[in-house]
Amino acid sequence: MTLLNSLIDLLKITIKLILFKIKYFDKPLRLRVVKKKSRKALIMGNGPSLKKDLPKILNYSKNDCDFYSVNFFANTEAFLQIKPNYYFLADKLFWSKNLNDKFDSLVNTTYDRLSRVNWGISILCPEKGYYFIKSRLSSNPNITFIIIPDKSINIKSERIHIYFLSKRFFSIPNVNSVITLIWYSILCNYNEVNIFGLDFSGFKSIDVNQNTNEVNVSVKHFYKNSKAELNSSDKYKNQINKTVSQRLHQNYLGFYYMEILSKVAVCNGINIINRSSFSYVDSFKRPSN
Repeated sequence: MTLLNSLIDLLKITIKLILFKIKYFDKPLRLRVVKKKSRKALIMGNGPSLKKDLPKILNYSKNDCDFYSVNFFANTEAFLQIKPNYYFLADKLFWSKNLNDKFDSLVNTTYDRLSRVNWGISILCPEKGYYFIKSRLSSNPNITFIIIPDKSINIKSERIHIYFLSKRFFSIPNVNSVITLIWYSILCNYNEVNIFGLDFSGFKSIDVNQNTNEVNVSVKHFYKNSKAELNSSDKYKNQINKTVSQRLHQNYLGFYYMEILSKVAVCNGINIINRSSFSYVDSFKRPSN
């Protein structure tokens, strides 16, 4: 059965690469980015532990380190303190048109803060949201844009998946902003990747209304949650409420892809360190001191 699954996976990969080449004849099969072997990457998730770790982050120098932040980080005071030079708008709510009013206001605040940056910053955009995001921010000459390709594949064999990811044929699914940034940093070939705010404790925030069975998720961040974020299950108008099993599956995928990327990093000789003062992620090594 394992051999059969592997053969099916290889067939799926072959078909996907052929279809990609037919659709994008002039593009190379392997993903290409600017290599940064002489630099470090510092990735900031928005987990609660980031509040404690911000002083440590401020000790890193922009002379040899690129700073990555995500989603609503721009709405915080830390954004102007750190002035990250890369910013990932990962969540599809940044290009969706059917947001509830509270989230719509939150997104507009983020775009407003980003539109006024007075330092060089690259906005990383998922392929599906690239043109919308660019239309909102292109008036600021300090901003450049990078497309994060949607070239993932769902296969069963971990070994085959790791091989094709490490050889840059496919991207990791965008199931979590930090996961995508870790994949991107591996692609960029940084000599060291440092991660903060990687609590991954969102599964603890799943709550079920004992009368209606409605599932509520209020994921904690290092900053005080806005009124919108008190229930992240209510982002979109007429949204169908996800079940507990769907929510837990989302969390499973996050931990699973962390494990996959830890092995891809080893294959590529990339040193990844989880420096979060608290984290449930056990896939990356922790600091020795």
